[in-house]
Amino acid sequence: MLFKYLYFKGKNKNGTSKKMDFSKHAIIRNSNGKIFLSIFTLLFIFLLGLILPKSVRANSEGKYQNYFYVNVLNNVLSVIKCSNKDENSMKPAVLSFLGIDISNPISIITKEIAYLDNNKGSSDVSVADENDCVEKVKSFILNPFNLNDKQVSKFKDKVESPNVIADLYNPKLKQTLNKAEPRVLIYHTHTCESYFTSDKETFKTYNSLDTTRSVCAVGDVISQELEEKYGIAVIHDKTVHDKGDYNNAYKKSGVTLDKYLKIYGDFDLIIDLHRDSVPDKNRVTTKINGENVAQIMFVVAQQNSRYSKQKKLINSMIGISNKLYPTLLNDLEITAVNRGIRFYNQDKSDNAVLIEVGTYTNDIGEVKNTGKYLSRIIAEQLNGKK
Repeated sequence: MLFKYLYFKGKNKNGTSKKMDFSKHAIIRNSNGKIFLSIFTLLFIFLLGLILPKSVRANSEGKYQNYFYVNVLNNVLSVIKCSNKDENSMKPAVLSFLGIDISNPISIITKEIAYLDNNKGSSDVSVADENDCVEKVKSFILNPFNLNDKQVSKFKDKVESPNVIADLYNPKLKQTLNKAEPRVLIYHTHTCESYFTSDKETFKTYNSLDTTRSVCAVGDVISQELEEKYGIAVIHDKTVHDKGDYNNAYKKSGVTLDKYLKIYGDFDLIIDLHRDSVPDKNRVTTKINGENVAQIMFVVAQQNSRYSKQKKLINSMIGISNKLYPTLLNDLEITAVNRGIRFYNQDKSDNAVLIEVGTYTNDIGEVKNTGKYLSRIIAEQLNGKK
């Protein structure tokens, strides 16, 4: 255990240092004096041995427990002061002096493990499943979840609203489909991020190459809805970027994105589609028009060069969502970090956004429902704005 900057302050009773003056006394060095000094020293040690155990032993009435020990600490370590002579009053002071908050067990762990103390108690654990898809598990974070206003752009309370909100489909938004000019690109940096197939599933995994249960399934719904109902051509890329080398997933997905930007120039909307990792799906699930729907959340890198234009786009989509389906957005509408990993590739286009749909404990039906409502919002953004 490492202690830094511990200052021990002590003064004598009068607050000064007094030097003894032997000039008025003569010291007679003879054998009798030595014998007397030896006897006095032995007697003092003997009496101290009798008094000390009795002083530190708690009596039957519970009064003045550890009186001697408390007094020693109070006098030697002036930074520790007990309001009374009870040992219980001393414990919080001593723990506080050592930098430990007994009401916060995390402080004990971070004091014992130097690495965590130096890194503010944060730690991500990479876990591989049977498909060799690896994900950093967000649930193993020692420090309390605290986001400052630089990390989170907007927070809203969940709106209590009627079950029936707005119709799923708006025929006024439909245009003629032109497959040669795709307007929306959907891809997945963490392609293996998956969902439960049902609440009754016996084998549950949060990473899978099975595209029928992963974020790819949500992308399929969005692609189909936009093309068939609104005439918006979509490219849905399902390249696996997170198998084997999870930490370089954004580097790999950046290559995929560059490929399409080179071919098509740009898109009206580019979505890197993810899902969250909170264990309790009730935190990110709502009910719209009588069906369970996983909520969505935007994630942005504020220091990327295109952030200002992306913010306008996201705020516009949030406005549409709140008007049509007030509970579709997560309570935390936008999570904003400074840089993220490679800016989440958001520095490559003004229209690039990262959207999280539900969490791994949502079943696939709930997140597919989200895909339908998200498609309506996208159509309103692209076809409804003049």
